Amino acid sequence: MSDAPTHSIAARLARRILLYASACALLIGGVQTLHLSQEVRQRFSQSIEAAGLTHVPLLSVAVWDIEPDTIRRQLHQLASQHAIGHVRLVTDVGRVFEAGDPDARDFTEARRFDVPNPTLQGEPIGTLEIVADTRAFYRELATTIGVGLLGYAVLTLLMCGLVLVALRRELGPLRHIAEFVKTLSPERLTTPLTVDRGPRHQRDEIDLVVEGFEILQRGIDSHIRNLDHQVAARTHDLEAALASIRTLSTTDTLTGCFNRRLFDERIADEVERADRYGRPLSIVFADADHFKRINDTWGHNAGDEVLRAFSASLKAQVRDHIDWVVRYGGEEFVIVLPETTLDRARALAERIRVVVESEPLTIDDRPIRLTASFGVAQYAPGEALADWIDRADKWLYLAKEQGRNRVCG
Repeated sequence: MSDAPTHSIAARLARRILLYASACALLIGGVQTLHLSQEVRQRFSQSIEAAGLTHVPLLSVAVWDIEPDTIRRQLHQLASQHAIGHVRLVTDVGRVFEAGDPDARDFTEARRFDVPNPTLQGEPIGTLEIVADTRAFYRELATTIGVGLLGYAVLTLLMCGLVLVALRRELGPLRHIAEFVKTLSPERLTTPLTVDRGPRHQRDEIDLVVEGFEILQRGIDSHIRNLDHQVAARTHDLEAALASIRTLSTTDTLTGCFNRRLFDERIADEVERADRYGRPLSIVFADADHFKRINDTWGHNAGDEVLRAFSASLKAQVRDHIDWVVRYGGEEFVIVLPETTLDRARALAERIRVVVESEPLTIDDRPIRLTASFGVAQYAPGEALADWIDRADKWLYLAKEQGRNRVCG
Protein backbone atom coordinates (compact mmCIF):
# COMPACT_ATOMS: atom_id res chain seq x y z
CA MET A 1 0.00 0.00 0.00
CA SER A 2 1.29 3.47 -0.94
CA ASP A 3 2.47 5.90 1.74
CA ALA A 4 1.26 8.97 -0.20
CA PRO A 5 -0.88 11.42 1.83
CA THR A 6 -4.65 10.89 1.84
CA HIS A 7 -7.11 13.72 1.26
CA SER A 8 -10.59 13.33 2.76
CA ILE A 9 -13.59 13.22 0.46
CA ALA A 10 -15.74 14.22 3.43
CA ALA A 11 -13.69 17.40 3.89
CA ARG A 12 -14.09 18.43 0.27
CA LEU A 13 -17.85 17.72 0.36
CA ALA A 14 -18.20 19.65 3.61
CA ARG A 15 -16.55 22.74 2.08
CA ARG A 16 -18.88 22.65 -0.93
CA ILE A 17 -22.00 22.06 1.22
CA LEU A 18 -21.07 24.91 3.54
CA LEU A 19 -20.47 27.12 0.47
CA TYR A 20 -23.91 26.48 -1.11
CA ALA A 21 -26.32 25.92 1.78
CA SER A 22 -27.14 26.99 5.27
CA ALA A 23 -27.26 24.19 7.80
CA CYS A 24 -28.60 26.57 10.40
CA ALA A 25 -31.83 27.08 8.44
CA LEU A 26 -32.50 23.35 8.40
CA LEU A 27 -31.75 23.04 12.11
CA ILE A 28 -34.13 25.85 12.99
CA GLY A 29 -36.82 24.37 10.73
CA GLY A 30 -36.46 20.96 12.36
CA VAL A 31 -36.68 22.39 15.88
CA GLN A 32 -39.72 24.43 14.92
CA THR A 33 -41.41 21.38 13.39
CA LEU A 34 -40.83 19.35 16.56
CA HIS A 35 -42.17 22.16 18.70
CA LEU A 36 -45.28 22.59 16.58
CA SER A 37 -45.93 18.84 16.61
CA GLN A 38 -45.80 18.75 20.40
CA GLU A 39 -48.01 21.81 20.63
CA VAL A 40 -50.71 20.34 18.36
CA ARG A 41 -50.57 16.99 20.18
CA GLN A 42 -50.95 18.75 23.53
CA ARG A 43 -53.88 20.78 22.21
CA PHE A 44 -55.62 17.60 21.05
CA SER A 45 -54.99 15.90 24.40
CA GLN A 46 -56.42 18.87 26.29
CA SER A 47 -59.50 18.91 24.04
CA ILE A 48 -60.11 15.20 24.66
CA GLU A 49 -59.57 15.59 28.40
CA ALA A 50 -61.97 18.51 28.62
CA ALA A 51 -64.62 16.76 26.52
CA GLY A 52 -64.36 13.61 28.62
CA LEU A 53 -64.62 15.44 31.94
CA THR A 54 -67.61 17.43 30.63
CA HIS A 55 -69.60 14.46 29.39
CA VAL A 56 -68.79 11.91 32.13
CA PRO A 57 -71.29 13.41 34.66
CA LEU A 58 -74.04 13.49 32.02
CA LEU A 59 -73.31 9.93 30.97
CA SER A 60 -73.24 8.85 34.62
CA VAL A 61 -76.85 9.97 35.09
CA ALA A 62 -77.97 8.48 31.77
CA VAL A 63 -76.37 5.11 32.53
CA TRP A 64 -77.77 5.06 36.05
CA ASP A 65 -81.29 5.90 34.78
CA ILE A 66 -80.87 3.32 31.95
CA GLU A 67 -81.61 5.80 29.12
CA PRO A 68 -80.00 4.31 25.97
CA ASP A 69 -81.25 7.12 23.70
CA THR A 70 -79.75 9.77 25.93
CA ILE A 71 -76.46 7.83 26.06
CA ARG A 72 -76.35 7.60 22.27
CA ARG A 73 -77.08 11.34 21.86
CA GLN A 74 -74.33 12.17 24.34
CA LEU A 75 -71.85 9.91 22.54
CA HIS A 76 -72.73 11.29 19.09
CA GLN A 77 -72.34 14.82 20.42
CA LEU A 78 -68.99 13.88 21.94
CA ALA A 79 -67.79 12.13 18.75
CA SER A 80 -68.69 15.17 16.63
CA GLN A 81 -66.04 17.29 18.31
CA HIS A 82 -62.99 18.23 16.24
CA ALA A 83 -60.32 16.28 18.09
CA ILE A 84 -62.32 13.07 18.63
CA GLY A 85 -62.47 10.18 16.14
CA HIS A 86 -64.44 7.50 18.00
CA VAL A 87 -65.97 6.96 21.45
CA ARG A 88 -67.13 3.85 23.26
CA LEU A 89 -69.02 3.43 26.54
CA VAL A 90 -68.93 0.02 28.28
CA THR A 91 -71.36 -0.27 31.22
CA ASP A 92 -70.79 -2.45 34.23
CA VAL A 93 -73.49 -4.83 32.99
CA GLY A 94 -71.67 -5.39 29.70
CA ARG A 95 -73.66 -3.12 27.34
CA VAL A 96 -71.55 -1.28 24.76
CA PHE A 97 -72.43 2.01 23.06
CA GLU A 98 -70.27 3.48 20.28
CA ALA A 99 -70.26 6.54 18.06
CA GLY A 100 -67.91 8.21 15.59
CA ASP A 101 -65.73 7.10 12.69
CA PRO A 102 -65.59 3.26 12.45
CA ASP A 103 -62.11 3.52 10.89
CA ALA A 104 -60.84 5.13 14.10
CA ARG A 105 -61.81 2.19 16.34
CA ASP A 106 -58.32 1.59 17.70
CA PHE A 107 -58.68 1.58 21.48
CA THR A 108 -55.06 0.66 22.26
CA GLU A 109 -54.19 4.34 22.87
CA ALA A 110 -57.65 5.54 23.91
CA ARG A 111 -58.12 7.96 26.84
CA ARG A 112 -60.26 6.17 29.42
CA PHE A 113 -62.59 7.75 31.98
CA ASP A 114 -64.43 5.96 34.76
CA VAL A 115 -68.15 6.75 34.77
CA PRO A 116 -69.00 7.07 38.48
CA ASN A 117 -72.13 5.93 40.22
CA PRO A 118 -74.11 9.17 40.79
CA THR A 119 -75.31 7.93 44.18
CA LEU A 120 -72.32 5.95 45.53
CA GLN A 121 -68.95 7.67 45.44
CA GLY A 122 -66.05 5.57 44.17
CA GLU A 123 -68.00 2.78 42.49
CA PRO A 124 -67.84 3.23 38.66
CA ILE A 125 -70.76 1.97 36.61
CA GLY A 126 -68.98 2.08 33.27
CA THR A 127 -65.91 3.12 31.29
CA LEU A 128 -65.78 5.84 28.63
CA GLU A 129 -63.05 5.40 26.00
CA ILE A 130 -62.17 8.27 23.65
CA VAL A 131 -59.97 7.78 20.58
CA ALA A 132 -58.31 10.83 19.03
CA ASP A 133 -59.10 11.66 15.40
CA THR A 134 -55.67 11.01 13.93
CA ARG A 135 -56.66 12.30 10.52
CA ALA A 136 -57.77 15.62 11.99
CA PHE A 137 -54.59 15.68 14.06
CA TYR A 138 -52.37 15.19 11.04
CA ARG A 139 -54.37 17.68 8.98
CA GLU A 140 -53.94 20.34 11.61
CA LEU A 141 -50.32 19.42 12.13
CA ALA A 142 -49.65 19.55 8.39
CA THR A 143 -51.33 22.94 8.10
CA THR A 144 -49.47 24.34 11.09
CA ILE A 145 -46.00 23.19 10.18
CA GLY A 146 -46.56 23.74 6.46
CA VAL A 147 -46.72 27.47 6.99
CA GLY A 148 -43.60 27.37 9.13
CA LEU A 149 -41.63 25.25 6.68
CA LEU A 150 -42.65 27.14 3.56
CA GLY A 151 -39.89 29.66 4.10
CA TYR A 152 -37.28 26.91 4.27
CA ALA A 153 -38.50 24.91 1.25
CA VAL A 154 -36.81 27.00 -1.44
CA LEU A 155 -33.54 27.10 0.48
CA THR A 156 -33.66 23.31 1.10
CA LEU A 157 -34.33 22.52 -2.55
CA LEU A 158 -31.52 24.81 -3.64
CA MET A 159 -29.13 23.27 -1.14
CA CYS A 160 -30.06 19.71 -2.19
CA GLY A 161 -29.52 20.59 -5.83
CA LEU A 162 -26.10 21.98 -5.14
CA VAL A 163 -25.16 18.96 -2.96
CA LEU A 164 -26.33 16.64 -5.73
CA VAL A 165 -24.07 18.39 -8.20
CA ALA A 166 -21.15 18.01 -5.81
CA LEU A 167 -21.87 14.34 -5.11
CA ARG A 168 -22.13 13.46 -8.76
CA ARG A 169 -18.80 15.13 -9.39
CA GLU A 170 -16.94 13.65 -6.43
CA LEU A 171 -18.49 10.21 -6.04
CA GLY A 172 -18.43 9.01 -9.63
CA PRO A 173 -15.64 6.50 -8.86
CA LEU A 174 -17.66 5.15 -5.91
CA ARG A 175 -20.55 4.41 -8.27
CA HIS A 176 -18.11 2.47 -10.44
CA ILE A 177 -16.96 0.49 -7.38
CA ALA A 178 -20.59 -0.18 -6.39
CA GLU A 179 -21.40 -1.48 -9.88
CA PHE A 180 -18.33 -3.72 -9.77
CA VAL A 181 -19.30 -5.17 -6.37
CA LYS A 182 -22.89 -5.67 -7.53
CA THR A 183 -21.75 -7.90 -10.40
CA LEU A 184 -19.46 -10.03 -8.24
CA SER A 185 -20.17 -13.75 -8.14
CA PRO A 186 -18.28 -16.70 -6.58
CA GLU A 187 -16.50 -17.21 -9.90
CA ARG A 188 -15.39 -13.54 -10.11
CA LEU A 189 -14.28 -12.94 -6.52
CA THR A 190 -10.64 -12.60 -7.57
CA THR A 191 -11.29 -10.29 -10.56
CA PRO A 192 -9.13 -7.12 -10.08
CA LEU A 193 -10.95 -3.84 -9.29
CA THR A 194 -9.68 -0.94 -11.46
CA VAL A 195 -10.79 2.69 -11.09
CA ASP A 196 -9.66 5.41 -13.52
CA ARG A 197 -9.21 8.60 -11.45
CA GLY A 198 -7.34 10.64 -14.02
CA PRO A 199 -3.69 11.77 -13.90
CA ARG A 200 -4.15 14.83 -11.64
CA HIS A 201 -6.36 13.50 -8.83
CA GLN A 202 -5.23 13.55 -5.19
CA ARG A 203 -5.12 10.27 -3.35
CA ASP A 204 -8.19 9.92 -1.07
CA GLU A 205 -10.52 7.43 0.62
CA ILE A 206 -11.57 5.92 -2.72
CA ASP A 207 -7.98 4.82 -3.31
CA LEU A 208 -7.95 3.31 0.18
CA VAL A 209 -11.13 1.38 -0.66
CA VAL A 210 -9.61 0.00 -3.87
CA GLU A 211 -6.41 -1.04 -2.10
CA GLY A 212 -8.36 -2.59 0.79
CA PHE A 213 -10.49 -4.52 -1.70
CA GLU A 214 -7.37 -5.95 -3.29
CA ILE A 215 -6.15 -7.11 0.15
CA LEU A 216 -9.58 -8.63 0.86
CA GLN A 217 -9.56 -10.51 -2.45
CA ARG A 218 -6.20 -12.03 -1.70
CA GLY A 219 -7.38 -13.12 1.75
CA ILE A 220 -10.59 -14.63 0.35
CA ASP A 221 -8.65 -16.52 -2.30
CA SER A 222 -6.39 -18.01 0.38
CA HIS A 223 -9.27 -18.82 2.71
CA ILE A 224 -11.38 -20.56 0.06
CA ARG A 225 -8.60 -23.06 -0.59
CA ASN A 226 -8.92 -24.46 2.94
CA LEU A 227 -12.59 -23.80 3.68
CA ASP A 228 -14.06 -26.99 2.22
CA HIS A 229 -11.64 -29.17 4.15
CA GLN A 230 -12.38 -27.35 7.42
CA VAL A 231 -16.13 -27.60 6.91
CA ALA A 232 -15.95 -31.32 6.15
CA ALA A 233 -13.79 -31.99 9.21
CA ARG A 234 -16.02 -30.01 11.55
CA THR A 235 -19.18 -31.57 10.13
CA HIS A 236 -17.74 -35.03 10.75
CA ASP A 237 -16.81 -34.11 14.32
CA LEU A 238 -20.24 -32.63 14.95
CA GLU A 239 -22.08 -35.66 13.59
CA ALA A 240 -19.96 -37.96 15.73
CA ALA A 241 -20.60 -35.85 18.81
CA LEU A 242 -24.35 -35.77 18.16
CA ALA A 243 -24.44 -39.53 17.63
CA SER A 244 -22.59 -40.04 20.90
CA ILE A 245 -24.97 -37.70 22.73
CA ARG A 246 -28.01 -39.47 21.30
CA THR A 247 -26.63 -42.85 22.34
CA LEU A 248 -25.80 -41.67 25.87
CA SER A 249 -29.19 -40.05 26.33
CA THR A 250 -31.22 -43.11 25.28
CA THR A 251 -29.09 -46.13 26.24
CA ASP A 252 -28.34 -47.79 29.56
CA THR A 253 -24.53 -47.89 29.72
CA LEU A 254 -24.34 -51.12 31.74
CA THR A 255 -26.57 -53.38 29.63
CA GLY A 256 -26.78 -51.64 26.27
CA CYS A 257 -30.60 -51.70 26.48
CA PHE A 258 -32.71 -48.59 26.02
CA ASN A 259 -33.20 -46.57 29.20
CA ARG A 260 -36.31 -45.41 31.06
CA ARG A 261 -36.19 -41.98 29.42
CA LEU A 262 -36.51 -43.43 25.93
CA PHE A 263 -39.27 -45.78 27.11
CA ASP A 264 -41.31 -42.82 28.39
CA GLU A 265 -40.85 -41.03 25.04
CA ARG A 266 -41.59 -43.94 22.68
CA ILE A 267 -44.26 -46.00 24.44
CA ALA A 268 -46.92 -43.33 23.80
CA ASP A 269 -46.15 -43.52 20.06
CA GLU A 270 -46.56 -47.31 20.13
CA VAL A 271 -49.93 -46.95 21.87
CA GLU A 272 -51.07 -44.32 19.38
CA ARG A 273 -50.07 -46.58 16.47
CA ALA A 274 -51.94 -49.53 17.99
CA ASP A 275 -55.08 -47.41 18.48
CA ARG A 276 -54.94 -45.92 14.99
CA TYR A 277 -54.50 -49.19 13.07
CA GLY A 278 -56.23 -51.55 15.50
CA ARG A 279 -53.11 -53.72 15.89
CA PRO A 280 -52.15 -55.74 19.01
CA LEU A 281 -49.46 -54.44 21.36
CA SER A 282 -48.04 -56.21 24.41
CA ILE A 283 -45.38 -55.62 27.04
CA VAL A 284 -43.45 -58.04 29.25
CA PHE A 285 -42.05 -56.99 32.61
CA ALA A 286 -39.02 -59.18 33.43
CA ASP A 287 -37.24 -59.26 36.78
CA ALA A 288 -34.15 -61.24 37.82
CA ASP A 289 -35.06 -63.33 40.87
CA HIS A 290 -33.14 -62.88 44.15
CA PHE A 291 -30.89 -60.24 42.58
CA LYS A 292 -30.25 -58.58 45.93
CA ARG A 293 -29.00 -61.89 47.31
CA ILE A 294 -26.60 -62.19 44.37
CA ASN A 295 -25.28 -58.69 45.06
CA ASP A 296 -24.91 -59.37 48.77
CA THR A 297 -23.27 -62.80 48.25
CA TRP A 298 -21.06 -62.27 45.22
CA GLY A 299 -20.57 -58.49 45.18
CA HIS A 300 -21.72 -55.69 42.90
CA ASN A 301 -19.34 -56.60 40.09
CA ALA A 302 -20.96 -60.02 39.93
CA GLY A 303 -24.37 -58.31 40.01
CA ASP A 304 -23.38 -56.18 37.01
CA GLU A 305 -22.31 -59.31 35.11
CA VAL A 306 -25.65 -60.94 35.92
CA LEU A 307 -27.55 -57.92 34.57
CA ARG A 308 -25.48 -57.95 31.37
CA ALA A 309 -26.11 -61.65 30.84
CA PHE A 310 -29.80 -61.34 31.69
CA SER A 311 -30.30 -58.44 29.26
CA ALA A 312 -28.41 -60.37 26.56
CA SER A 313 -30.81 -63.29 27.00
CA LEU A 314 -33.77 -60.92 26.58
CA LYS A 315 -32.37 -59.24 23.47
CA ALA A 316 -31.45 -62.58 21.89
CA GLN A 317 -35.10 -63.72 21.88
CA VAL A 318 -36.80 -60.64 20.43
CA ARG A 319 -37.22 -59.50 16.81
CA ASP A 320 -34.65 -57.07 15.46
CA HIS A 321 -35.95 -53.58 14.60
CA ILE A 322 -39.45 -54.46 15.83
CA ASP A 323 -39.33 -55.39 19.52
CA TRP A 324 -37.24 -53.36 21.94
CA VAL A 325 -35.84 -54.00 25.40
CA VAL A 326 -35.66 -51.38 28.15
CA ARG A 327 -33.87 -51.43 31.47
CA TYR A 328 -36.76 -50.09 33.52
CA GLY A 329 -34.87 -49.82 36.78
CA GLY A 330 -32.46 -51.93 38.86
CA GLU A 331 -32.90 -55.58 37.83
CA GLU A 332 -36.27 -54.91 36.17
CA PHE A 333 -36.58 -54.87 32.36
CA VAL A 334 -39.45 -54.23 29.96
CA ILE A 335 -39.87 -55.84 26.54
CA VAL A 336 -42.15 -53.88 24.17
CA LEU A 337 -43.76 -56.15 21.56
CA PRO A 338 -45.61 -54.39 18.71
CA GLU A 339 -47.89 -56.54 16.56
CA THR A 340 -47.98 -59.16 19.34
CA THR A 341 -51.01 -60.69 21.05
CA LEU A 342 -51.14 -61.72 24.69
CA ASP A 343 -50.68 -65.43 23.87
CA ARG A 344 -47.62 -64.80 21.74
CA ALA A 345 -46.18 -62.47 24.39
CA ARG A 346 -46.67 -65.15 27.09
CA ALA A 347 -45.00 -67.71 24.82
CA LEU A 348 -42.02 -65.40 24.33
CA ALA A 349 -41.75 -64.78 28.08
CA GLU A 350 -41.88 -68.54 28.76
CA ARG A 351 -39.17 -69.14 26.17
CA ILE A 352 -36.92 -66.53 27.79
CA ARG A 353 -37.64 -67.97 31.26
CA VAL A 354 -36.52 -71.43 30.13
CA VAL A 355 -33.36 -70.05 28.50
CA VAL A 356 -32.40 -68.07 31.62
CA GLU A 357 -32.99 -71.04 33.91
CA SER A 358 -31.17 -73.54 31.69
CA GLU A 359 -28.03 -71.51 31.13
CA PRO A 360 -26.26 -71.01 34.49
CA LEU A 361 -23.76 -68.18 34.64
CA THR A 362 -20.10 -68.58 35.51
CA ILE A 363 -18.49 -65.59 37.20
CA ASP A 364 -14.91 -65.84 38.48
CA ASP A 365 -15.08 -69.61 37.90
CA ARG A 366 -18.11 -69.84 40.18
CA PRO A 367 -21.49 -70.99 38.83
CA ILE A 368 -24.50 -68.78 39.57
CA ARG A 369 -27.96 -70.16 38.89
CA LEU A 370 -30.32 -67.41 37.72
CA THR A 371 -34.09 -67.49 37.27
CA ALA A 372 -36.51 -64.73 36.29
CA SER A 373 -40.16 -63.79 36.78
CA PHE A 374 -42.37 -62.26 34.10
CA GLY A 375 -45.58 -60.21 33.98
CA VAL A 376 -47.36 -59.96 30.62
CA ALA A 377 -50.15 -57.59 29.54
CA GLN A 378 -51.71 -56.74 26.18
CA TYR A 379 -52.86 -53.18 25.56
CA ALA A 380 -56.66 -52.77 25.48
CA PRO A 381 -57.90 -50.15 22.98
CA GLY A 382 -58.62 -46.89 24.74
CA GLU A 383 -56.90 -47.99 27.95
CA ALA A 384 -54.86 -45.39 29.80
CA LEU A 385 -51.13 -45.91 29.32
CA ALA A 386 -50.45 -45.87 33.06
CA ASP A 387 -53.17 -48.45 33.70
CA TRP A 388 -51.73 -50.81 31.08
CA ILE A 389 -48.21 -50.58 32.51
CA ASP A 390 -49.59 -51.00 36.01
CA ARG A 391 -51.38 -54.23 34.95
CA ALA A 392 -48.15 -55.72 33.62
CA ASP A 393 -46.31 -54.69 36.78
CA LYS A 394 -48.97 -56.31 38.97
CA TRP A 395 -48.69 -59.57 37.00
CA LEU A 396 -44.94 -59.48 37.63
CA TYR A 397 -45.45 -59.10 41.38
CA LEU A 398 -47.99 -61.95 41.31
CA ALA A 399 -45.38 -64.18 39.64
CA LYS A 400 -42.97 -63.36 42.46
CA GLU A 401 -45.58 -64.00 45.14
CA GLN A 402 -46.36 -67.41 43.63
CA GLY A 403 -42.76 -68.54 43.98
CA ARG A 404 -40.83 -66.75 41.21
CA ASN A 405 -39.42 -68.35 38.05
CA ARG A 406 -42.76 -68.18 36.28
CA VAL A 407 -44.85 -66.18 33.78
CA CYS A 408 -48.12 -64.51 34.79
CA GLY A 409 -50.47 -62.53 32.59
